[in-house]
Amino acid sequence: MEHYKISPHLTDLSFITLISLLPTVGMLAYFHGRPGRDQWTKTEKIGIPINLLITGGLLFFLLSGKELGSATTAVDVVDETGQTVRREIPKQNLTKRLAIFFFENEDRNPELDWLQFAFMTGCHYDLNQDPIFSVYSGYDNVIYQKISSAGFSNVIGVPMALEQKIAREVEREYFLGGSYRQRNDTLFVQTFLYETARGKLIAENSFQDTDIFTIIDQINDGLKRDLNIPAWHFETVPDLPAAEIMTASTEAYRQYILGSNRLNLENDPQTARQHFEKAVHADPTFALAYWALYQLYINLNSYDQAIEALNTTMRYIYKFPEAVQFAIKEEFYLVSEDPEKRMAVLDMWVQLYPDDIRGHFRRAQEYFKQFKIDAAIAEFNQILLLDPARRYYYRYIGNAYLSKGDFENALKYFNQYQQAFPKDYRSFLSLGDLFLAMGKYAKARDFYIDAQLLEPNEISILINLANVERRQGNFSAAYNQLQNAAALAKTPADRAALFNAYGEYHYQRGEIRQALDFSIRQYQESAKFLKPLDAMMNRMSNSHFELYVMLNQENQALEQLNHYRKTIPKPWSRWISLGELQIACEKENTAAIRENIDRVAETLKIFGELARSDIIHSARGKLFEIGGDYLNAILEYQQAYQYSPLDVTILTKIARCYRQIGNHTNSQILLENVLSVLPMHAETHLEMAKIYQLEENPDKTREHLAIVFQVWENADPEFPPCREARRLLNPVS
Repeated sequence: MEHYKISPHLTDLSFITLISLLPTVGMLAYFHGRPGRDQWTKTEKIGIPINLLITGGLLFFLLSGKELGSATTAVDVVDETGQTVRREIPKQNLTKRLAIFFFENEDRNPELDWLQFAFMTGCHYDLNQDPIFSVYSGYDNVIYQKISSAGFSNVIGVPMALEQKIAREVEREYFLGGSYRQRNDTLFVQTFLYETARGKLIAENSFQDTDIFTIIDQINDGLKRDLNIPAWHFETVPDLPAAEIMTASTEAYRQYILGSNRLNLENDPQTARQHFEKAVHADPTFALAYWALYQLYINLNSYDQAIEALNTTMRYIYKFPEAVQFAIKEEFYLVSEDPEKRMAVLDMWVQLYPDDIRGHFRRAQEYFKQFKIDAAIAEFNQILLLDPARRYYYRYIGNAYLSKGDFENALKYFNQYQQAFPKDYRSFLSLGDLFLAMGKYAKARDFYIDAQLLEPNEISILINLANVERRQGNFSAAYNQLQNAAALAKTPADRAALFNAYGEYHYQRGEIRQALDFSIRQYQESAKFLKPLDAMMNRMSNSHFELYVMLNQENQALEQLNHYRKTIPKPWSRWISLGELQIACEKENTAAIRENIDRVAETLKIFGELARSDIIHSARGKLFEIGGDYLNAILEYQQAYQYSPLDVTILTKIARCYRQIGNHTNSQILLENVLSVLPMHAETHLEMAKIYQLEENPDKTREHLAIVFQVWENADPEFPPCREARRLLNPVS
């Protein structure tokens, strides 16, 4: 089987069939072994059919869903430029999910420290040539943040047990580590391949050579053997030497690794830039370094240099593994502001490699951004069809249903995930998130506590427990939970999540000065581990800029936006219009609202972020509301709610419009729906108070106002809704 392009499962088929049919062979030999014609006996008439049925049942049970035909398939597709492309690709039954961790420097020679990252990076990048491998490395933020949270930010001496834990959390079947030492000019490297589920050592190998790139090739060849990749597979996929797809210059590679460390581990783009520039100086054909330089230049607002680096990357695109080529083309068409071709690249990936789960996952991500939730769910289901062992996708599907407000299906898939992974804290966390969204706080708390028992140091659990208390108005308990979370916040990512939670707490209480302070602190922490573009886009997505307006500090907000305008290149600078729209809506500046609605709509189209269209519809609703056109305002807010069904506060805006047109019944129904989920949402209670005041019911008016002032007990005097509540209170009093 090793040498032919047929399924490796045919060996199992042959063996099972041979062994299970032995009773039939025995009966035939016993009853028909003598010369002459024999009669069929009763034993044979009953025994042979039963044996055949049992054999068929065994084959179905053991090989159901396994590919028994050709192990490759030929695919023709049309690329984004209209050219027909053909590939012969492996079928998905071979896929391997792997995490590669930092190697250990046994010599403790600082001059060789860079090799800790060089072996990991080289093996990871080289494996990208083979579509059956899905690999994470220690550079990936999802892994490095976990290593750092565990107290190993210097990545030295990471215990194998921690590597196993992380590999399990990022859903890798295997993980690879290693160590090295140098004698004279020769490098001696040992690698250790583990099975994640049991922590079992599968293989230990030793390699030696004077050339690092040769050793990287040797490590990956050994890895493929240890994972039982059939020999025929090597003949069907590209497997260029590492020196060909990266660089043959050790100095260029060393500079690239030093730059990668500065960027990925220290978030120091300025120093990283110097190293990457030295890398391409040492090897002007080092395509991977040009790709890194492009991303750095964009984040440093060196637009002309970024485009030059991107064009150079495109010139050498043939040096990249095909999966990386897709990512580069996506970026190229993003910068070119051509969303149709950008999506065509993803479609081509999936059509060209229909069994490559990475393509389906990437397309699912894009569908989410486009608010094509059902299409994203279909991609996840296709992944499960290709590889039923990836049961962790139940959680992805559950989250997709949750995002569209389909609680029944979300519960179904979260339960399936919990059954598949009963010891994974995220199974309880997901169920807690579901019941939190539904307003069933007792159940949400129970699931979060169960998650905490499994993972007591996970900060997100404490933050969610604080949210449970905050939403119910148990503010002291909520604040205590946040303080407990603060004690666990060891990394910038932890602190960014914590400060966001503090900001939500203070905003709900009308303490907008502190809410703004924590919003600023959140951004400062985010800037420590996110690229500048990502940190800026996160800042545009919260209510940061409207807080400045509330506090009469509009000039500071505008200064920040002007700073971004000078430091953020196109097309990302288009996101600045989102901050400007926040300011315009808070100031009720109708001309600026109209102008920025158009700009934001264009931005969402270029970036394929139509899932955020609730921003557009909410702003239009605000515009109609300011103009007294409450019916059209209702229609726009309803559209916003369709895009963001978990944000029940949008219903309060609709209820406000119904009150304005005198339809108190519809208004109260909507407000009661909001309070069933958010029982201490002060603005909703304020709306209730206004209706009861109009209906001349002072007792009910006071009842709801009492809750309003309980929540806004220490609200800042500048907070507009609280000023409105105080004006309403005086006539009632």
